[in-house]
Amino acid sequence: MTGAMQIESYRTRLEEFEQTLNRELYQYYAGLKEQLELTAVYSDYSDLISIESIREVKTELENVGESFPSRRKSLNKIHEFLVDQHLDYCTAARTQEIVRFTSQPTLSWQGKRIALSRILSLLKNEHDAAKRRRLGEKYAEGVRDLEALWQDKFSLQHSAAASLGFENYIRAREFISGIDYASFLDSVDEALARLDGIYLERLRVSIEATLGIALQDAGSWDTALWQIQNDPTQVFQEKGLLPVLNAVILELGIQPERDAAVFFDLEDRPLKHGRPFCIPIRVPQEIKIVLRPQAGSRQYAALLHESGHAHHLAWTGASLPVEHRIWGDRALSESYAFLFEHLLADSEWLARMLSYEKSREFLRFQSLYRAFLVRRCAGRLCFALKLSRGGTSEDLSRIYAETMKAYTGIGYQAESWMADLSDGFDSADYLRGWILECMLRDYLSGRYGKAWYRSRSAAGFLKEIWETGLLYRADELSRELGIGNLEPQILADELLGGLQN
Repeated sequence: MTGAMQIESYRTRLEEFEQTLNRELYQYYAGLKEQLELTAVYSDYSDLISIESIREVKTELENVGESFPSRRKSLNKIHEFLVDQHLDYCTAARTQEIVRFTSQPTLSWQGKRIALSRILSLLKNEHDAAKRRRLGEKYAEGVRDLEALWQDKFSLQHSAAASLGFENYIRAREFISGIDYASFLDSVDEALARLDGIYLERLRVSIEATLGIALQDAGSWDTALWQIQNDPTQVFQEKGLLPVLNAVILELGIQPERDAAVFFDLEDRPLKHGRPFCIPIRVPQEIKIVLRPQAGSRQYAALLHESGHAHHLAWTGASLPVEHRIWGDRALSESYAFLFEHLLADSEWLARMLSYEKSREFLRFQSLYRAFLVRRCAGRLCFALKLSRGGTSEDLSRIYAETMKAYTGIGYQAESWMADLSDGFDSADYLRGWILECMLRDYLSGRYGKAWYRSRSAAGFLKEIWETGLLYRADELSRELGIGNLEPQILADELLGGLQN
């Protein structure tokens, strides 16, 4: 790569690749096609994400002087993007096989054949504790059947990282994310340690009261029902889901300037993925939110969360170079998503939007559940780091179960470690996103009032930072705004306050 014209060629191809890949993911997870065909997409763009292309970009970056910071930043982001996609390219076939396996009816349950991906929906509605545990065992059984594929994928990840000159896969992930995972986890652990006693006591009382089982008998297979049993579905009705979101958008005044920039895919299809998600096809022109409208606060939380992602992307400046529109610190967009999701933790907002006046017990549970989610993310990150030390499958299974129990206070099927690992390093993005969200919300409340979500001035501020797309990392943005460094203690203090109420 020798000049501006070559950079523009890379940019054009990067955008085409990202659009093609995301359209494939959208069509599959929205239930518009039966099979996920990742390998075909990566094959069509194999020259773009090849080792040779990565080396060319790296060489060009090394030749750009410090006096050209914006060019260096652009090339660095293109470099990170290509490394990230090369790693995914090398494992695309295994990822595709794993996805296909989880959607096939391979498990036997009560005289029927069910898919691994269906177990969560069954757990949500199973009130018999023994059956929930057996469903958890069925899940572990399904994951065990995937062991060879997962192990092969892990091996390919490490080989691909080594071929790019990294010591191991973790070092490659740290290069891509800009995070020292071990140091970050140390700071998270130190911050969360203060919560241990009160968290476990609150968890014990809640599990016993809600599910009628002792904490030592509770496991990850119980968490779906635990949440639902603490959910006033009569408040969070399916029919109010979209009207409430529309009211939030209109009141704040953040409707995208481009008509239909944010598209809601609400059609109920047999193959549609159950979990709501946001996927950008073209930024900022075509952003899709996919969901099946249902009752429940988690559905409201998910829709608000994905709308935070979508409106950030829809307000991204169209004139930004592609690398600043489609690639960057995932924690940044997560912070905007958590900002909107956190509206459900505001008693005044609940009273006004949903006529939910007596929300104290609901909010107490939400504080506990949020602490659980944060600790689960920290546990996944911890296990991902421990995995780098190696060991047999039996060792790793035991370490996984012990690690997740230590962080969350509940049991985990040891054999499930392979399925959970894919979320390990993503967990660092969620944790950093939660931290920045706390800081942004505090900034908005201090500047525009506690009800910032009703202020057009606050909307103007959000649109101004959204316009920068993914130009900044989360820590860069916090410094630009003058609100300090990302400190896990900020999140821990808020969690502690919620648990003490």
